[in-house]
Amino acid sequence: MKIMLAPMDGVIDHHMRQALTSVGGYDGCVTEFLRITDQRLPARVFKRLSPELAQQGQTTSGIPVVLQLLGGDPEVMAANAQKAAQLGAPTIDINFGCPSRFVTRKMGGSVL
Repeated sequence: MKIMLAPMDGVIDHHMRQALTSVGGYDGCVTEFLRITDQRLPARVFKRLSPELAQQGQTTSGIPVVLQLLGGDPEVMAANAQKAAQLGAPTIDINFGCPSRFVTRKMGGSVL
């Protein structure tokens, strides 16, 4: 069994990931979602959400950080997933579960 630190928008950011993974007990952690709309995002957007990309996608404790993407356009999602991989994301998670109406009305999350 693996224990993953789940994202919680506004609570679990890179500072909290660093603090919690330094204590131990986690096998990995997931970023808050990165909203993908209609374009390939610049590297700075990925790096702002996941500064761990500068450390091969790991916290300072060596715990892998999964980059989470959310969007509804398969081609744009694929292009951004490729960009994230090029920047060093060890794993990419596609958010298929968010039930928020703010997310689903834009054809993302659980509507997929």
